[in-house]
Amino acid sequence: MIKNYILVALRNLKRHKGYSLINITGFAVGIACCILLALYIKSELSFDRYHRNADRIFRLCIRGNTGGAQFEWGESNAVAAQVLRDDYPEVIDAVRFGDVQSSSVKHKDKLFFEGNLRYADDSVFNIFSWSLLRGDPKTALKVPYSIVLTEDMAEKYFGPEDPMEKILTFNGQKGFTVTGVMQNVPQNSTMSFDALCSFQTLYVQDEKVSPILRNWLDINFETYLLLQENFNYKELDKKLPALLEKYAGYLMKIWGSRQELFLQSLTDIHLRRPGDGAVLYVYVFSIIALFVLLIACVNFMNISTARSAKRAQEVGMRKVFGAARKRLVMQFLSESMMYCVLSFLIALVLVEIFIPLIKSLIGYPIDLQIKELAVLLPGFIILVFLTGVVAGSYPAFFLSSFQPVSVLKGSLKRGASSSRLRSVLVVVQFTVSISLIIGTGLIQNQLLYLKNKDLGFDKENVIIVSLLDDTVRKSVDVIKEELRADPRIINIATSSTLPGWDIPFNSKLPEGYAINEMQLMSEINVDADFIPVMGIELASGRNFSKEFPSDEQQSVIINETAANQFGWKEPLGKIIRTTGSTKKVIGVVKDFHLESLSQTIRPLFMANESDHRFVPLRFLLIKTKSGEISESLQFIEHKWKTIFPGVALNSFFLDETIAQQLGRMEKSREIFSYFTFLAIFIACLGLFGMSAYTTEQRTKEIGIRKVLGSSSSGIILFLSKELLKHIVVATVVSWPIAFYFLNRWLEDFPYRTNISLSTFVLSSLIVLLIGMTTISYQALKAALANPVDSLRYE
Repeated sequence: MIKNYILVALRNLKRHKGYSLINITGFAVGIACCILLALYIKSELSFDRYHRNADRIFRLCIRGNTGGAQFEWGESNAVAAQVLRDDYPEVIDAVRFGDVQSSSVKHKDKLFFEGNLRYADDSVFNIFSWSLLRGDPKTALKVPYSIVLTEDMAEKYFGPEDPMEKILTFNGQKGFTVTGVMQNVPQNSTMSFDALCSFQTLYVQDEKVSPILRNWLDINFETYLLLQENFNYKELDKKLPALLEKYAGYLMKIWGSRQELFLQSLTDIHLRRPGDGAVLYVYVFSIIALFVLLIACVNFMNISTARSAKRAQEVGMRKVFGAARKRLVMQFLSESMMYCVLSFLIALVLVEIFIPLIKSLIGYPIDLQIKELAVLLPGFIILVFLTGVVAGSYPAFFLSSFQPVSVLKGSLKRGASSSRLRSVLVVVQFTVSISLIIGTGLIQNQLLYLKNKDLGFDKENVIIVSLLDDTVRKSVDVIKEELRADPRIINIATSSTLPGWDIPFNSKLPEGYAINEMQLMSEINVDADFIPVMGIELASGRNFSKEFPSDEQQSVIINETAANQFGWKEPLGKIIRTTGSTKKVIGVVKDFHLESLSQTIRPLFMANESDHRFVPLRFLLIKTKSGEISESLQFIEHKWKTIFPGVALNSFFLDETIAQQLGRMEKSREIFSYFTFLAIFIACLGLFGMSAYTTEQRTKEIGIRKVLGSSSSGIILFLSKELLKHIVVATVVSWPIAFYFLNRWLEDFPYRTNISLSTFVLSSLIVLLIGMTTISYQALKAALANPVDSLRYE
């Protein structure tokens, strides 16, 4: 009996090739889209879960309020780790991480620039599941100036040699001894690094760092805790505010600051980093996956139910020859299931074809491996089964219930062809399509808005060169003099940071405020050439100048936001006190975006110290003539090798680093666009099938209309009228839904574009145009047909 069901299903598939192709293709593309998005979402959710103790590892974070400014950071101090490990029994172990300043690293004749190294305590391998291939995890990072390399970094410097106990020289100064080689950090890891240096190095390396390592309110390091198994971390979370109050409460009271430590689960970090919005994109792509699959399922069900009336006579004949209702139900359901299974198999092939495209978009590999498929397979089997049952349920349960005489008379035919169910399903398709197009358009508008936003400085034609250590920084004047010999170089400046990079956010005491009213300010250290090189405008006062030697220790420039927030109508001459110094405001710059566009502009403290204790000059900014940046870069490389033969040059372009800040949104827009296109493609397949079927059903009616004088354009308009009605209804439904969710999405951006009515109107017009183009072939074919042939139909 099963064999017979399959044979009949295959015959029907062969007999109605067009409808079968539309059904199978649409559903296959829908399932493939869903699988690809499911793989992407699964990869996003997999970050850091490869650690054996991932559910027991928590990051120590801090949040608070200083001077009315709210903040929340994923860093903490260097002191809490030891106290928590010693005094809190629920804390099994703790590890601190610190950033190693970008360095020129050398071994024999191999010299490279390294910008992805970190300091870590020797407890790191007790907490995280990074395996050491060589060395002892208990002692590898125990002593100062020891370093554990990843496989790739070991290969880069030592090739087939044994790297153990070899020396890597940093910036031509102190060497680090290789004490271990670890496996490369997996790509689905929040922390990425090429090597780990002993945290103990910080205690002996630089006397400037010592005060930071002892201060409870110096927030410069990441701390991770390993908690007892099955311990509720919220219980420890409740104790942490008291910990900071105990050791730094008196200082917070003096400053008028309120801060508290709290815990964040390791597995939450990737998706919930401030300003990143990764978790939002997971939600968005989950919805898109469901929408695309919904459109595919609607197509499948729509065409299946539409064609069911054509099977009415078949049902009647089968009943006349004694077919039981149960067998008719099984026949229809088996056919529907076969379509679904074929679609699923084709979808797996499509996934393998398009996985490289998804990899290129998201920037890290995803694969449909056996273990991945094993996780997703049960869900898709249930989906295939449910879709098959729902799509085949109308002919199976409805038609099989009628008496043979009624069915053979064809009394069901008209009712099926004008089914309200199909109208609802078509409206659902158009609603989803219009919503996705609106979403794609708004993401594009927001991206263009941020790309074209006036940043308050000139990012073009600026080459950045890293100043790697104190030796190089002390030679800045020599570098500038040598480089200015090139007529293509307009000007050169130095700075402690770059727009969009991490900006120190420190407490200052402006004039007019009491000691317990400290204010938080973004802090940057620059030279006198920074403002002209960056094209930043002065609102009042003057720039730093070498003609005023006191500027280096006694002067500061602020931005308009700082002047306004402090209530200074006349800011020039005002005093701002910092730790160990007092500075006078000599200038006010117009607001510019020093931080990324995910942050509002905050009060800015711009110092001018060539040897700043905590904010050293780390970058050379070289302004070149337009169109000659490549030639200038070659000249810079030549001069650098001459001046610093043992130091690697690290150079890049300012505009490229700024563009990278919008990388996630750009990738998300591309993914959104691709899957919106596929959703519309699937909907068009269904629309084409439905228009072909509708035209076929109305063949005689079209012939009669032509005989009675209807023109071809009138026939096309007649056949398109229902489509227009569906799109109008879909527009009414989709616009408020899209507006609500997109408005919520835009709320996460401090700087955002307006939601334009034109985006909504254009989206509906695009769907109308695509829909009209899709059905035009069938409509034109019917309008141009000979009415005699039409009247002879059937």
